[in-house]
Amino acid sequence: MRKTLSALNAPEGDPSEPPRQPAPHGMRRGSMVRVVSESAALFDALAITATSLAAEYFYNGWVLGGHPDAERALGAGAIAAIATILIYGRMLLYRSDSVLRPRVACLRKMITGWAFVVVGLIVATFLTKTSADYSRGWAMTWAVATPAVIVLGRFSLSFGARKIIGWGHLARHVAIVGQGPVADRIAAHLKKRSPEIVLIGLYDDRLTARSDGDLAPMGTLDDLVAKGQRAQLDEIIVTVPMNARDRLKSIVNRLAILPVDIRIAPGLPIIHGAEPEMSALDDLVLISALKRPISEWQWMVKSVFDRGLSFLLLLLLAPVLLLIGMAVRLDSKGPALFRQRRHGFNHEIITVLKFRTMSVMEDGATVTQAGKRDTRITRLGAILRRTSLDELPQLLNVLRGDMSLVGPRPHALAHNAHYSELIERYANRHRVKPGITGLAQVRGFRGETETPEKMKARIRCDLEYIDSWSLWLDIKILVQTVFVVFFQKAAY
Repeated sequence: MRKTLSALNAPEGDPSEPPRQPAPHGMRRGSMVRVVSESAALFDALAITATSLAAEYFYNGWVLGGHPDAERALGAGAIAAIATILIYGRMLLYRSDSVLRPRVACLRKMITGWAFVVVGLIVATFLTKTSADYSRGWAMTWAVATPAVIVLGRFSLSFGARKIIGWGHLARHVAIVGQGPVADRIAAHLKKRSPEIVLIGLYDDRLTARSDGDLAPMGTLDDLVAKGQRAQLDEIIVTVPMNARDRLKSIVNRLAILPVDIRIAPGLPIIHGAEPEMSALDDLVLISALKRPISEWQWMVKSVFDRGLSFLLLLLLAPVLLLIGMAVRLDSKGPALFRQRRHGFNHEIITVLKFRTMSVMEDGATVTQAGKRDTRITRLGAILRRTSLDELPQLLNVLRGDMSLVGPRPHALAHNAHYSELIERYANRHRVKPGITGLAQVRGFRGETETPEKMKARIRCDLEYIDSWSLWLDIKILVQTVFVVFFQKAAY
């Protein structure tokens, strides 16, 4: 087993291994396996509603020759769809293994779940005295046809997803930290799931140097972090005993800078009949230690919201942007736009755009923060910085996917290197895209951070935002930005 695992992955820097780049803008391909699972729920809802409508037109329209009531059929279908998704979710029918490999037991559960829904609808119409409003022929047609459509759809989705996975897409890339029987059993199980799951290899936090390739571990935690920032990685399973609390905490804290799922496998057997609030891998319990901050569907929603709104703002503000650019050129020598390299999602280096507000264009190993009465700030630059209008060109960064409208503010590379050593969990802010504005900014933590305490306060806000993200929170911060950030005098 160990010899086999050592061949799973060439050492970092091996010329035989072509460098792989992460999927752009925070959406990794491996994470799309979950999207396939969630797509099954969407398909079930559409299938139930569409079948209800089709049964209405078939029975009441074609068989009886009457006038179909599409609105009534759609209403009943929508109610049944919601109930079915809730029941199927409780029956674990939307797990990836149930979707990708539907077995007889799984299909039996689907039919049983639908039967519960039908019985529930019959009872509901009886109690509300509305059963006379619905045709019995339509109801029987719908009740019989729906499970056939759902089962056929599940087989089709499974076939299509496995085909795509076989072509090298959608695979979930997993690494294991630790050595021993638990790590070996997990590795053996994951290899059986190929090509759905790609096992990157084993890494060990107790190593001080890279393995020569004859041992199971591919390298140290530093090697794994470098791998996660350079190549595709979706999940890390830590196989460290739960009684090694300090070691376990150190490992999770070290890996927390990566935007991946981290799970712990303590090696505890599952008690028969128990339903722990944990995930399971065969007969092993996996405790979720850290989940990616924004799920796959949330990434999609946030991306559509960001790009759609930034496009509209660019259209509306185009004359303003043009006037500010001309004013910057007339006010002082130099270009209208200032470009600076900063760290983006997963520490990817991006080029952030701003209107130039200073007489210098620092973007090297040393970047001096602007402060009060800074002589480098131009006359127009002082106004732009005070009103945050200098940040407007970053709408282009949002449109091309480098940034979000809301998120932790990106810092210069030199500042990142400095504060990463001073502030614990500072690097964790790169688990999401940086933003034009953020929770720290609307709370007044903007401008110069001349002391580590001020930067710590900003980082606390950034981490709070990451831990509690929602689309509503983004909207709330954007509204507060208009009334708070633009009229504060804390930015220099």
